[in-house]
Amino acid sequence: MAKQSNENVVEGLALGEESAGAGALGLLGAAAVFAVAIMFFVAESYFLAMLLVSFALLVYAAGGELGKLVRSSFTVFFSGRHLIKNATYVQDTVTALRKFLYMKRDEAGWIKVGPIEPGTKAKLPDNPLVREIQVVLKRKKGKEYAEYVAHQYYVDCRELYDHLHAHLDFVANVMPLFGLIGTVIGLIGMFDRLGSNTSVENLAPELAISLQCTLFGAILASVYMSMASRFDQRIKALEYDYDILIHSLDVLVENGAEIEVQA
Repeated sequence: MAKQSNENVVEGLALGEESAGAGALGLLGAAAVFAVAIMFFVAESYFLAMLLVSFALLVYAAGGELGKLVRSSFTVFFSGRHLIKNATYVQDTVTALRKFLYMKRDEAGWIKVGPIEPGTKAKLPDNPLVREIQVVLKRKKGKEYAEYVAHQYYVDCRELYDHLHAHLDFVANVMPLFGLIGTVIGLIGMFDRLGSNTSVENLAPELAISLQCTLFGAILASVYMSMASRFDQRIKALEYDYDILIHSLDVLVENGAEIEVQA
């Protein structure tokens, strides 16, 4: 039990340390990718240029955490499981508690199985969170201590989701600005070509720069915003589970319930 708690603390501290050391590495990596993006822009490969610009921004924001960000994004986007086991423990425990505390009714709407009685035994899945709550209830430490134990299983995953969401949200917000920069560059070139012999053929390349940069900037911003929204949805789901867990613990503590761990 103590080993599990210590691992959680170390994991939370490691996240802060990685974030603090990501600045210099992220800046150098972003500069290198941005230089390549400029080469593609000069070669008139505007989509690749804007794509590399978005990647440069991602490298700048994430730094050495880029690999973790990519893996986490794919996991959250294509699966329903949490990135940290502690959040999964919260999810599984809440599912069991909702079934246990639910008041069943008959066809007429009358309560068939009502609120739990004092001293009731609740059967919950075998995981570290349930075992810690079991000890807290057995030793009658009160609901504040039970809520503190539950919070330790919630906060690490919430911190990670907020952290990764911020990186993607940053790129999504900045990409339209780079699209606008490309638009201004195209307009400047178009105005430089204005003269007595100006034709549509002469202005078309600069106009293409303006429209394509704006379009690609908006498309890439939408992609990153969609990826960031997955983390936001997962945060909300985690908050709902945590809120239900806290209220369930209050009910268990007030009724002096006991917990039996399922084999």
